[in-house]
Amino acid sequence: MAKSPETHDDADYRLGRPRVSMRDGVLFADDFDDVYFSRDNGLDETRHVFLDGNNVQERMRNSAHLTIAETGFGTGLNLLAVMAEMAKYPDIRIDYLSVEAFPLTIDEMRSAHDSFPELAEYAAALRAALPPPWPGQHVVALLDGRLTLHLLYGMAETMLAKLAFHADCWFLDGFSPSRNPDFWSPDLCGHIARLTRTGGSLASFTAASAVRRGLQAAGFVVEKRPGYGRKREMIVGQKPAAGKIVMAPSRIGQRVAILGGGIAGAAVAAGLHRRGMEPVIIEAGDRLANGASGNRYALQSPRLAVDHNIASRLSANCLVFAARSADDAGASVATPVIALDHPEREATRHAKFRRQHWPCSLVRSVSGEEIEAVSGLPIDIDAMQHDYGRVISPKRFVDSLASHAEVITDFSVANVAREQDAFVIHGADGRSLRFGAVVLAAGASMNEMLTRFDVRGLPIDITSGQVSHIPATSSSRKLRCGLSFGGYLTPAIDGLHELGATFEREPNDAVTSEGHTHNLRLLPGSLQQLFTDADVTQINGRTARRASTPDRNPIWGQLDKGLYVIGALGARGFTFAPLLGDQLAALVVGHAVSFDLPTCDMLDPYRFRMRASRL
Repeated sequence: MAKSPETHDDADYRLGRPRVSMRDGVLFADDFDDVYFSRDNGLDETRHVFLDGNNVQERMRNSAHLTIAETGFGTGLNLLAVMAEMAKYPDIRIDYLSVEAFPLTIDEMRSAHDSFPELAEYAAALRAALPPPWPGQHVVALLDGRLTLHLLYGMAETMLAKLAFHADCWFLDGFSPSRNPDFWSPDLCGHIARLTRTGGSLASFTAASAVRRGLQAAGFVVEKRPGYGRKREMIVGQKPAAGKIVMAPSRIGQRVAILGGGIAGAAVAAGLHRRGMEPVIIEAGDRLANGASGNRYALQSPRLAVDHNIASRLSANCLVFAARSADDAGASVATPVIALDHPEREATRHAKFRRQHWPCSLVRSVSGEEIEAVSGLPIDIDAMQHDYGRVISPKRFVDSLASHAEVITDFSVANVAREQDAFVIHGADGRSLRFGAVVLAAGASMNEMLTRFDVRGLPIDITSGQVSHIPATSSSRKLRCGLSFGGYLTPAIDGLHELGATFEREPNDAVTSEGHTHNLRLLPGSLQQLFTDADVTQINGRTARRASTPDRNPIWGQLDKGLYVIGALGARGFTFAPLLGDQLAALVVGHAVSFDLPTCDMLDPYRFRMRASRL
């Protein structure tokens, strides 16, 4: 009997590619027989239809924050027009959520952008910041963090069905309904209505009757207006309010306490600062990065699954944000990360990856001369390469992310009192601090901190790991990227490699010779030969405690009114924390969060309690 194929063999996790061409200086979508923007003047069309149709200038003038949503990112021209408009309103902050199923390449975008020299500065910044074309939700900070671009790569109806945000206005910019009828479906109109704030608006270049009827059926009041150029009519719409519109109070400018000065706390601080908040990091130790974030060097790499499940997709998208953040912070030391086919469980996973189709910049197969060309070492094991993998300096990274926060060290929390809408945090030394919102980012001290805030039912496991500082040899000095193999090895920096790590279920704070021996044995045989003269009794190292959960996924989200948490990042804090921290900051402020509902459910700090209640 023939063996049945693996369930996910030959799966394709790549996005589709559009067929495009330039015709008379205008980018043309060959698959839909339609232009990406007007032949007359694409920028003027954008301003007439989308900015004027949604009163965007007036909204910017009278608001501190806006959420703009878009169907069809295309060339990014609508976003560029918004960026140019924001220059007139230096205090506005915007979340811009855009769905795109078939993203253009950088070169294709550049060709389109060349038609608008007045936007050249913004266009160059956008192209430099664009994420790789991987399916899922990507977050990009532009204009010094005032604009958050949420690029949602996938089919519009599928993506929007899983999201929860409240748009102030919509740019409905898919290709013509006559050429792309599946896009303008009643279900899509329903999701647009669900995701629109009461009193919110929409605008579209099309005035097709089917589109009008779909939006009206979804609850919008729709009217025609004169179109731009050759298009006689366009439409605008509004989601009516039953009474007076009451906007949610803005938290911009408020001070927020972050309990914990590791990578998670620093990432939240950076996210809060760029959204106009005043983050205050409160650390029990005498400095930032005092716990698991305090190693000399660390790896950023994803944890992928052959079925590219929710956790796998989150890991991949976190890696992009983390790598870009580390680069911006000047904390990246080496790239890429090469994941060797060792030990056997990794070889088995990689064999499945090779039978699948993945975005090549996420993970691709390498061997032999390719590995040596990248790593500098002759390695006789096949491998997978992560182009967005990084070797980073934790201290440099944490210090950069926390650079705009007030930092209070040597503060041990004794107890917490709730007074009306504020938390009063009492220190063991008698100091008391008052905040309207608190984020718990306490790392391995999370259980203790949860108890202080009377939060129960979160199963946090505490383990420890030892990293070895291995003296470089004449051969090992040639290594110039990060290696992963069930453990990890960094290039030699200041004469020492970082080699890790042990995994102790019973936390142990001592650095031991046995731990060094364990770490050396993690290496594949050919790499062990680099360190045959290493004396484990003379090697230095470091141990740190780590927090994790039974399902190995982080905890992230809101615990109670004004109380939030990020933690249980396990051994991949420097991959997960930058994006999780940034998006937790959005949640605290009340801005749009990129994560879809399944991802939020997977990260929900109370998920274990909810699962138990369903049994």
